[in-house]
Amino acid sequence: MTNTLSNFIDEQEIPLLLEFIFSIPAPETSILLRNDILLAFETWVGEGGQTELLPGSWRFLRKVQEILCLPEERIVVYRHRKASCRLFAIQRDKKELSRLSARDFLSIKERLVRPDLPAQQRTMELNLAPFYDYGPSLKDPNIIGHGIRHLNRYLSANLASQPEKWQKALYEFLKLHQLHGVQLLLDGAIIRDVGELETALEYALDTVDRFSGQQDVSRLKGKLQALGFLDGWGSSPARILETMNLLQDILEQPNEETLEEFLASIPMISKVALISPHGWFAQENVLGRPDTGGQVVYVLDQAKALERFLAQDLRNAGLDIDPMILIVTRLIPEDEGTTANQRLEKVWQTKNVWILRVPFQKEDNEVVPHWLSRFRVWPYLDQFAIDVEQELRQEFGGRPDLIVGNYSDGNLVATLLSQSMGVTQSNIAHALEKSKYLFSDLHWGNFEAEYHFSVQFMADLMAMNLADFIISSTSQEIIGTDQVIGQYESYQFFTMPGLLNVTNGINLFHPRFNVIPPGVDPATFFPYTQRSRREKKTSRELEDLLFSREDQDCFGHLARPELPPIFSIARLDRIKNLTGLVEAYGKDRELRARANLVVIASVLDPERSRDGEEAEEIRKMHRLLAEYDLHASVRWIGKLLGKEATGEAYRLMADRRGIFVQPALFEAFGLTILEAMHSGLPVFVTMFGGPGEIVEHGKSGFLINPTNPEAMTACLVDFFADCAKNPKHWQIIAKTGMKRAQGHFTWELYCRQLTRLAKVHGFWRYSQSAQAKMRMAQCWHQLYHLYIKPRSAAVS
Repeated sequence: MTNTLSNFIDEQEIPLLLEFIFSIPAPETSILLRNDILLAFETWVGEGGQTELLPGSWRFLRKVQEILCLPEERIVVYRHRKASCRLFAIQRDKKELSRLSARDFLSIKERLVRPDLPAQQRTMELNLAPFYDYGPSLKDPNIIGHGIRHLNRYLSANLASQPEKWQKALYEFLKLHQLHGVQLLLDGAIIRDVGELETALEYALDTVDRFSGQQDVSRLKGKLQALGFLDGWGSSPARILETMNLLQDILEQPNEETLEEFLASIPMISKVALISPHGWFAQENVLGRPDTGGQVVYVLDQAKALERFLAQDLRNAGLDIDPMILIVTRLIPEDEGTTANQRLEKVWQTKNVWILRVPFQKEDNEVVPHWLSRFRVWPYLDQFAIDVEQELRQEFGGRPDLIVGNYSDGNLVATLLSQSMGVTQSNIAHALEKSKYLFSDLHWGNFEAEYHFSVQFMADLMAMNLADFIISSTSQEIIGTDQVIGQYESYQFFTMPGLLNVTNGINLFHPRFNVIPPGVDPATFFPYTQRSRREKKTSRELEDLLFSREDQDCFGHLARPELPPIFSIARLDRIKNLTGLVEAYGKDRELRARANLVVIASVLDPERSRDGEEAEEIRKMHRLLAEYDLHASVRWIGKLLGKEATGEAYRLMADRRGIFVQPALFEAFGLTILEAMHSGLPVFVTMFGGPGEIVEHGKSGFLINPTNPEAMTACLVDFFADCAKNPKHWQIIAKTGMKRAQGHFTWELYCRQLTRLAKVHGFWRYSQSAQAKMRMAQCWHQLYHLYIKPRSAAVS
């Protein structure tokens, strides 16, 4: 089929669209991005007096992600739907479109950015498409993020169409199953094949039916054991009957719902390793330190919730086993008053959850004593993974049942552990840096000294392609929106000129991607109205700190403390954009007249910061506070709050009819948003990233554009004005936000989905995917040793 512009727009618009495309002045980079293109077109149309015309051109340009400006042609990246792009070359005065391959496109882009490259330059290429020749492939991009549904459909279809092969795989999977060295489910010496399993099931179901309503489960288990059915089928006759009926249905007439329910009922997981190497990982005195924020909260809450859920899951299966969860992080000898130098630390309010710390070691076995930025951990991760494996085997008394990586460094370590130990692996990105820093791939050389993206992006690719499944908090994280590409989507094809051209980096239509939003700790983040649960002494002390105290950790003396507070809490870095919020507040006199601003962030003295970006943001904060004379209307608390104190801080803001603002330039998800919503505080959150899937604009909160400060503060002014007119307005938004948070974002829902994913993927890994991914694993083994390790070693 011939591609022409007439396939996209009416013939009469084509000359005008071509005129526009070739009239835009090429920027210094020669690359026009979507926002710049649309702004330029709006100006161009307005100047030509054609505001109401060119609907087809508008529709076409809204799907253009970027344009490469060459002397006689334009290269257009046309994103015709989420997760899919078409690449076209357009010649001046010609309506024909030449389709380009990703390889050709990246070659052109590389030369455009780096014209100094030698004429015979042959940059390394990476194309992973040939390795995705197995398993189901999703068709509709709108269902990406629901991989488990389609994997279950695929597995059940195979059980129906190839019963001999797949029923045998299921039988073998159940026969080999054990926990803590104890054989479970099937006795292979009695039940020796699928046929004997079907026969034994009939006898077992009849036996269980006779015991229905009885409490003596031990007698029943004895009779089932004689038939070849070991422990793990259930804690009661009713539960055992339900589980066995599910298995019989799968063998006779499999479907996706039955398969998922059966696998979910099987006790497969009791030992979990959560990998989170960087930052200061501890339970107190760490939040707000560099590289230490939402991820620490996420992993700690996840571990606690998983223990509760798995304990119940194992009890439901009739097993007297306590789950064990290890949070693996880095041991830091120079602990700065934290517990970071403690090898094992019990997690509070748990029975068997521990923080296991393993030190980074140099090649001469010398322990690295001090904190390191997350961008500088790469030289130590290979040895760290080796040491962690030994520690895990020692603490667990064998292998874990599931390994979960966190962020780029944790995902790489989880991948190395999974490959070495043969364990199901899950990844959680939290944030992929590639989408946070503009042109970080194109101008990787400019970022290399500080960020080392040449290592990180390749490590990301390795981890995401070898993971059994990937957990994302939002679908935007994977495939973006109609306007913006997703974080994972940005890894489909890209160039790091002179170093690497990735022509096919990730298959987004693979069922490994699953959206499971996290929750918050309900013991800490509960509604401000539940006053009986709030400690009066803590409230008084915290109120003094937030609104009154004057010491080296506090800035500002509120002239009108009766005004409602605008509250924000985050690390001070460029992306979190707290300085942007302060500047916008300082410029808006009406907002300053209606509300105070209270910020909890980092420290007040830049000399006390060990992070360069944070120190610069601290200096910028001081400049802005002085420039806009904000001493009487802003409180800046440069002090680390404990988790319980943070929860009470939200409630104190709600007591004063305040709001929570999250002004990040980009936020993958935003746990602080959930914390505020669960506490009953109305939220105003960035429109860039995942928060748009948490908040329903105008109902359970508000979306703001932090790149448009005037519009952002106008939204806040309007809210306070509405509250002044209608005192119930604040209450309505607060209640709707609480209801949404409690109904959709809880750790119980999260753990239910996570364990189902692990169990379904555990079966798929055993039956097919581990063997099918062998070529992929071998490819990455070579890339790891020939590319990632050498470049990691070069990180200073």
